[in-house]
Amino acid sequence: MTEPKRVKLEEYLDDYAYTSESHIRKDGDTIWVPDVYCHNGHSLMVHGVLFDGKPAIHLRGEIGGAGGPRKDFYLSPIIGDDRKKGPELPDGTKVHMLCPICKEPLRELIPCTCRVGAHRYAIYLTPDPNELGAIGLCEVYGCPQSFVSDDGELVFERVVDED
Repeated sequence: MTEPKRVKLEEYLDDYAYTSESHIRKDGDTIWVPDVYCHNGHSLMVHGVLFDGKPAIHLRGEIGGAGGPRKDFYLSPIIGDDRKKGPELPDGTKVHMLCPICKEPLRELIPCTCRVGAHRYAIYLTPDPNELGAIGLCEVYGCPQSFVSDDGELVFERVVDED
């Protein structure tokens, strides 16, 4: 029997200025993003699906990879929160992520270490992707690894603890 993965959230910028105008917000112990966008500037937040009263991030996924059947996914906007609503898939299923508005694939950022050939894709903290604020999400369903950057600085990263 395999041991469950130990996932931890690393915080890199102790001096991040959480304000009512910042791209990343903090309410008590809850850290979240108020809005995210595709590379074309479409807001991906929906108010019809909520996580702890906060609007969900809406993505469309092609199950099994590009060209697969399309399904809608709603992700928690809370940093470090794995909750999602949508189809239940076996861990390890590849999901080619698209903007639900323009239907374009999200931009590929960097490889993910969860398995050979996996990549992380970007959703942005502002409508302008050149502002260098992004969330990097893995295309592999069930992979907990992700990161959040703002203004080109790594703010948070979720990693699998190999210890």
